[in-house]
Amino acid sequence: MHVYPRVIPVLLLEGERLVKTRAFDDARYVGDPVNVISIFNDLEVDELVVLDIGAARTRSPASLEILGRIATEAFIPLAYGGGVETEEQAQRIISAGFEKIVVNTALVTSPDAVRAMVKALGSQAIVASVDVRLTERGYVVHTAGGTEPAEISLEDWVQLATDVGVGEILVTNIDHEGTRKGIDLDAVRLVSGLAHVPVIAHGGAGGRTDLVAPIEHAGASAVAAGTAFVMQSGRESVLINYPTRPQIDALFGHLFDGRGDTLVVDASASALDIDGAQRFLASPDVCARCLITSDVPGAAFDVDRVCYYCHLHDSLDRQYPIGPESEAALDRFVAELKDAGRGKKYDCIMGVSGGTDSSYLAHLLVKKGVRPLAVHFDNTWNSPTATSNIFAVLDKLGVDLETYVVDNAEYDDIYRSFMLAGVKDIEAPTDIGFMGVLYRAAEKHGIRHIVEGHSFRTEGISPMGWLYMDGGYIKGVHKQFGRLPMKTYPNLDFANFVKWSAFSRIQRTRPLYWIDYNKEDAKRFLADEFGWKWYGGHHLENRFTAFYHTYFLPTRFGINFRQIELSALVRSGQMDRTVAAAQFIEPRHGDPELIAMVKKRVGFDDAGFDHIMTMEKKDYTDYPTYKRRFELLRPFFWLMWKLNRVPKSFYVKFCTPRPKR
Repeated sequence: MHVYPRVIPVLLLEGERLVKTRAFDDARYVGDPVNVISIFNDLEVDELVVLDIGAARTRSPASLEILGRIATEAFIPLAYGGGVETEEQAQRIISAGFEKIVVNTALVTSPDAVRAMVKALGSQAIVASVDVRLTERGYVVHTAGGTEPAEISLEDWVQLATDVGVGEILVTNIDHEGTRKGIDLDAVRLVSGLAHVPVIAHGGAGGRTDLVAPIEHAGASAVAAGTAFVMQSGRESVLINYPTRPQIDALFGHLFDGRGDTLVVDASASALDIDGAQRFLASPDVCARCLITSDVPGAAFDVDRVCYYCHLHDSLDRQYPIGPESEAALDRFVAELKDAGRGKKYDCIMGVSGGTDSSYLAHLLVKKGVRPLAVHFDNTWNSPTATSNIFAVLDKLGVDLETYVVDNAEYDDIYRSFMLAGVKDIEAPTDIGFMGVLYRAAEKHGIRHIVEGHSFRTEGISPMGWLYMDGGYIKGVHKQFGRLPMKTYPNLDFANFVKWSAFSRIQRTRPLYWIDYNKEDAKRFLADEFGWKWYGGHHLENRFTAFYHTYFLPTRFGINFRQIELSALVRSGQMDRTVAAAQFIEPRHGDPELIAMVKKRVGFDDAGFDHIMTMEKKDYTDYPTYKRRFELLRPFFWLMWKLNRVPKSFYVKFCTPRPKR
């Protein structure tokens, strides 16, 4: 029977932020500790090592408030390292919820203090970390966060760690850390040959295959990595990921032990209420063709009781007919992308979220020989399913990823502002931020094409009265209710929007319009081809978005956004109307853990949150927006639509004057 290898993510803490370094330098922000750790929880990691690089250099451990907050979110063993010098400090960190203490400088400068930690907490609770650099004289031990060479050889260091009685040793070559050029097997092999305790190899893993050699060929008992689990490919590709149990098993050649994952395409286990669905559909207030009800903004039933959105669907269907004509149009577009990308590394910018549509679009483009640059906006609320899907699809397709990570405290403050504003549109910051990131990436790389994974046949079009968004709205609400300045949020202000669409001539195209795109078929294909997983519902791949759709909108405003997607699937013949109605009338129940996470991160106690959910309802028209500008420039944006610079849905929704209430 094989011993199952431990594969350990290493997170670097700097203040209250998680960062990633290269050779212990050039710290880059990668996300909010609470959300990142909760993702690793769900990914079922063996354990987590949190190394506080700021504390390591200042010799002052992080505050117990921060450590307690981190430990509260973790349901897996945690180790903490950074500035721990005394038994008392170690005891307090253990009491905060950590299982292990990682010592580095203290082992060299105060070995008796580490010996006292071992005596008080047990050897299994103390990990000795050694940071080395290879020089002409051999390996040189460094302390103080890798900044100071120590007057001790690596051999003597291992002997000291052994004498003190630590339970494990973590080995890192500083010049390999964060570089993806592979773990230094010689350093690991040297320490493993001298030590009498388990050795954890760390620093330099570029991909998952790099995790194998330290255990199989260098004597390590476990392997740890930072970059490999918080980034995909380049330095601009922040993406929390971790291999599944079967993937780890395959990496190390072990027999599958049954601890795998099962794909569930439809997680609904409850029986559908067909009778209730039929009663719902019999109502004169329901569109005769889909599920849109007369109270949906802009529904506008005709004499045959068919809604406006069905007619809009038909107009798009005529514009993008499925068949030889659309296949030819898609091929022409692909040729245009390749021609525009000649002499460049990429042909287009492609937004990715881990959802069905963007994942399938990536497959479609690569299959046709297009070289997309995948761009992801990380608002620090990603779900583990989303990050795993992005990793799985892009890794197999060989597509580069560029991630923009907003500061978590700043972004949570924007969410808080919108909740205090009393409006429905609390997810507008994500949509605007994502679009702002896509435009900025296109400008940065000199690319004129943005492709979007949207299909009117499977998603429909959101009613204006249910969701409004623009950069002026974000700025106006935050100015009134925000507490922190917007420094990292990639807002899409009016001037840049006009510049990018008109003068930079950046086009936005939705290739899925041209294909016979079936959502369920796409899910099955992605699962079989990439190990992609369904996340339980449209828009639910992001934690805050899931809160918004499953709890906030239904509870506060009585809005069930499933009505839009299910209606689109009915119109396109992908779902039976009665079955869709039965799914629609099923009650939505918010996840208590998700609601608690929102309260904690956004900063509401129970009373404050209850006030938010019951306060006076407001509308986007109560705040500054760009809506009036869009309406006044309607002819200009009509031209932008015809030139494929903005989607038709933008022109129809944002440039048409709203009927007076």
